[in-house]
Amino acid sequence: MAVQILSRRSSTLHDRPYPIRLGSAELAINNNAGDPGLFFADNTASPSTGLVKVGPISIGSTAPNNSASGFNSLSKGESWLDTASTQIYKIFDGSNWQTAKAVASVSAGYPANPVDGQLHYNTSTSKLTMYLLSSTSWIVIGP
Repeated sequence: MAVQILSRRSSTLHDRPYPIRLGSAELAINNNAGDPGLFFADNTASPSTGLVKVGPISIGSTAPNNSASGFNSLSKGESWLDTASTQIYKIFDGSNWQTAKAVASVSAGYPANPVDGQLHYNTSTSKLTMYLLSSTSWIVIGP
């Protein structure tokens, strides 16, 4: 006799489960192609139970879960590839989105919306530069 194991699931775009409604080690899956995800609740006591998103990395020009139809909080460690500028990888630290500093790009001229510490090779000048937020300028760091 075959046994079918089901988990909580949704096909609604941006739908995240409420963590206090999930049982211990219960998985919840959203299979909407626009914002899929695999979720489970952490072991923090209710009502402060947190939601953990296992994946995948969100890709788009706006941060994930901006228009939530379920639980409206982000997960610590959740990832996002921000395509609004120069494909910047960001990680949610529990309070804010943090930018990974190993951001690099190659093109003629300079990218729009750079981040502090971003490396860029300018093909029109054949120079490696880094963006410094404190001076809001690109500085040459390589020949």
